[in-house]
Amino acid sequence: MSEKVLEIRNLKVVFPNERGIIRAVEGIDLSIEKGKCTALVGESGCGKSVTSLAAMKLLENSGAVIRCDKMELCGVDILPLSDKQMQEYRGSKISMVFQDALSALNPVMTIGKQMDEIYIRHFHVKKKEAKARSIEALRLVGVPDAERRYRSYPHELSGGMRQRVLIAMAFACSPELIIADEPTTALDVTIQAQVLDVLADLQHTHNTALLLITHDLSVVAHMADEICVMYCGKIVERAPAKELFQKPLHPYTKGLIASIAKMEDPKGAFVQIPDSLPNPMNKPQGCYFHPRCPEAAEKCRQSMPPMRALENGRELRCWRYDEKNVLHTAGLFDEGSREKSRAAGRPDGAGMSKENAGKGDGA
Repeated sequence: MSEKVLEIRNLKVVFPNERGIIRAVEGIDLSIEKGKCTALVGESGCGKSVTSLAAMKLLENSGAVIRCDKMELCGVDILPLSDKQMQEYRGSKISMVFQDALSALNPVMTIGKQMDEIYIRHFHVKKKEAKARSIEALRLVGVPDAERRYRSYPHELSGGMRQRVLIAMAFACSPELIIADEPTTALDVTIQAQVLDVLADLQHTHNTALLLITHDLSVVAHMADEICVMYCGKIVERAPAKELFQKPLHPYTKGLIASIAKMEDPKGAFVQIPDSLPNPMNKPQGCYFHPRCPEAAEKCRQSMPPMRALENGRELRCWRYDEKNVLHTAGLFDEGSREKSRAAGRPDGAGMSKENAGKGDGA
């Protein structure tokens, strides 16, 4: 039987403010097994990073209200643990590669000093041994001239090298679970591939569980064992990676995959999901995706579909999946669906943020 490193049941995270309540995460379940890579994908603002911070218990002083039926890390119930108690688990059992390496690293401390603290804190070693371990860790993640980089400040390193430093720090204590939150943000595609290779190699070497958070399905194509697609605070589809790419079932998943740019596409062809994510303080009734779905039915507008278990371990939240296991979404997000959107007075990309329009909603 597979060993579960992290198990979360019915996680809810809301942020009350003077204008209303932001429902960031609405009752999601996550189960990550040892040595496996689970990808959590979706557009910016769907609740992926909030989920990861909740798993690390880093939202306690953020004003968030958190409710969860179960949160176990390596078999230990961490829900009642205080921030001080969680410090014993962060780094040793669970660690995180943050999205912005320049912000995650202390700008007034050298790389070496920041890495040394990990070994001194968790292994109680002397400074000399901590330095040796830090330099070796930098070498393992492919940082050139590790001894010189050990004495460097974060601003003196390139984006790719800073990201490698964060990965080295995350794996320093050989934790059971690594959470990588958009680890390749702002990196060019060549460096992006190198960083992902380092992350994958270390994961397999240490047999570590990995929760990979991204908006880009192409990033997880060769790394993930399982993919959870998240939309508006809810997981709408869960499937083994290979099956999800071969046969996506949810209309949103189909849209994300269709929006990935392809070399064989004719010049100027660009497929995108119409409109943008709804206001988190004023989500639509029924299925949250129905305003953007070309095949939405009346039932989709009236009530939220439940998460249903399918064959081969797949799960789906969609009313359009009928008893014969056929999803009525043929032609979604192709030329025909774009014409349908225009006829309904909803032009392609209407209401999309500049950020999402540039990324093609997940490409």
